[in-house]
This record gives sequence, structure tokens and C-alpha cells, in this order.
Amino acid sequence: YTVGDAATFRESDLMTNVEQRTYTQRITRVDAETDQVEINGGRAVWDLMGNVIKAGNNEFDAPRQFTPAEFQVGKKWTAAFIKTKNDLAASIYYDFQIVRREKIVVPAGSFDTFRIEGQGWNRTVGKHLEMTLWLVPGLNFPVKHEKLFRGRKGRLTDTERHELVSLRQQAIGI
Repeated sequence: YTVGDAATFRESDLMTNVEQRTYTQRITRVDAETDQVEINGGRAVWDLMGNVIKAGNNEFDAPRQFTPAEFQVGKKWTAAFIKTKNDLAASIYYDFQIVRREKIVVPAGSFDTFRIEGQGWNRTVGKHLEMTLWLVPGLNFPVKHEKLFRGRKGRLTDTERHELVSLRQQAIGI
């Protein structure tokens, strides 16, 4: 990560495809000693692998291990963490697997990605969680990610798609 790296994303509802917002994540501080990267002046904090420690009002007791240390089709891992927002804590876990290589097209262009699928639970509120990420080793931002949350009776409570619109990274410009 380098101060000034930036990625712009388009967020839309996964089911209706209606655009919700466009936002930019800009690296504003990198501290290798504490293994932390600040985004947008500390609004978000990641570890040096890109795993979220803080996002807005959400804080995590350990980095959300959504980005694997190595990319290999078939690799599996579990991410378990406590998310705290406004003094309310939730116990969450995901089981992830890198399922395949996949070429995808987003507004920023065409990318040869690793498709990562995750299934999990928010044990505190009883929500089933589904996450799909498309990552490229060496890119400091996801190319695309989607999530679906279902309540106890299986009804969708939240759906999101985030797609890379533009990227400026130290040695890479798209």
C-alpha cells in the first residue's frame, strides 16, 4: 500500500441492480510497524493484507480474514470475529473457499480473478451470510464483491454488489 492509492466503487442492490452510491477508498496512512493501513483519514482501517479492522462505526476484534495469505484454487479457511457497532457486539463467522479462476468485467475493465465464496452466520441475530469476492493478487482493492444476508426464516434482509469503477495504485493505473 502507498499513500494516495485509491479505488472508486459502485454499490448497487444485488437483486434489483439499482445503484445505491459511488464511493472512493483512498489510502491516507500506512504503518508497517502496527500492520495498519488507514483509508479516508481513518474512516476505515485494514491490515497490510487488506483485511478490515474498522469500517465506519463497525470495529472488529481481529481483522476480518476475507483476503487469503495465498491464492490457490481449492484453498479453504474460516474467518471468525466479533463485530462491534455502537456498543452492540455480534459473533460472526464465514467458511471460505477459493472456488476457481474467473475472468470478469466491471466498469474499471476486464480482470482475471480468483473467485472466493463464503457461507456463514451472524450467531447473535441469527442471519445466514453469503459472500462472493473476486480478487486479484497484487491489487490492493477487491475487483468485485457481493453479499446476501438472510433472516431466520430465509428471507433476504440485505443484498449488495460493489464493483470497481477506477483504480490508481502505485505501479498500476486502470
